[in-house]
Amino acid sequence: MSKQKKTLSKSGKLSSAMHTLPRFYFPLIIAIILIEAVILVLALLEILPRGTFKIYPEALYYSYITSSDLSHIAVTITRWFFFLLTTFVMVPVTLIIILEIMRRVIIAVKGEPQGPEDKFLWLDKILNKLEKPPKNPNLSKDRIQGQYITRFDVHQRIQHYVLFISFIILAITGVLRGFPDWPTFAWFTSILGGPDFLRIIHNIAAFAMILDGIYHMGYIAYGIMAKKKYPTAMLPSLKDLKDIIHTTLWIFGIRKHEPVYDRFQYGQKIDYFAIFWGMPVMVITGIIMMFPAFFSQWLGGHWFAVVAAAHRDEAVLAISFIFIVHMYYGHLATGAFPVNTTMFTGKMLKAKYKEWFGKEYADLTGEKTEKK
Repeated sequence: MSKQKKTLSKSGKLSSAMHTLPRFYFPLIIAIILIEAVILVLALLEILPRGTFKIYPEALYYSYITSSDLSHIAVTITRWFFFLLTTFVMVPVTLIIILEIMRRVIIAVKGEPQGPEDKFLWLDKILNKLEKPPKNPNLSKDRIQGQYITRFDVHQRIQHYVLFISFIILAITGVLRGFPDWPTFAWFTSILGGPDFLRIIHNIAAFAMILDGIYHMGYIAYGIMAKKKYPTAMLPSLKDLKDIIHTTLWIFGIRKHEPVYDRFQYGQKIDYFAIFWGMPVMVITGIIMMFPAFFSQWLGGHWFAVVAAAHRDEAVLAISFIFIVHMYYGHLATGAFPVNTTMFTGKMLKAKYKEWFGKEYADLTGEKTEKK
């Protein structure tokens, strides 16, 4: 077996230099992505502004909204904005994931293409001019511990625990409350204690996420002020643009290899900064819906409908992004399957670190990696 080519062995394993994948890996991943794509289409059809927005009697703000408020122009604009935002974010990235999976299937069957890439040297020169990554403040040799490299400290891991637990609770309770006329959702609501109990659980999880966000911002502020440690590695850079172009060329078979990433891949940065859009929208609208009597002093009925539409439709975008994009790249991609334990343990095997974040690995260890 050549160094680059991957083949199916007699034992039913997909062999590679870094890891093995079971024979069922690609059929399973394709099935998962296709199911998620179908659910995404159904969700888009549900939030498509094709009629009057629905407010259900279980909502605390129900009595503050009249039938005319639901057809107000502000409500219509809000619904169209979030529908188009969700469509133009989720449809392209889902297609990109499908194309990436197809590319990996081709590599698994035929192997990496052989031969030099001399005909793309002109393109490399252009892309290399874009690569000006910020200084990495995380290159401490203490991070190397035997065969492992520390990637996340205990505070970052705690923040992730609270975030994903609260998000899952919010997603389940929010979807059940946001679409109560779906028969299956109505059945789940009944066995989980009814809409009032779900509201209590939803609100508790919401405040837990808010406190987690405050914890995170305080953690960053303390690092900057007390430790003089600036989180520049997470900031977008021209290298990210280079990596996006490089990845696109790889997906379509023009480049033989994926980019060599620094501490964070561009997709991880998008994933991170998306929270800074979604969190304020969900928190502000959620607080207003929790205390309608207080906010009714300043807000008319149509504004409660605007808030409800924004909260529900932004939730659809957030849930879609997490369960399609984040789950694929975080846990289902070839290098992570069946689960990426790094955020739970804080450590990653050196071999996998070299594969995933080759540039930071080289800077941290002094070991050169193959330039791709």
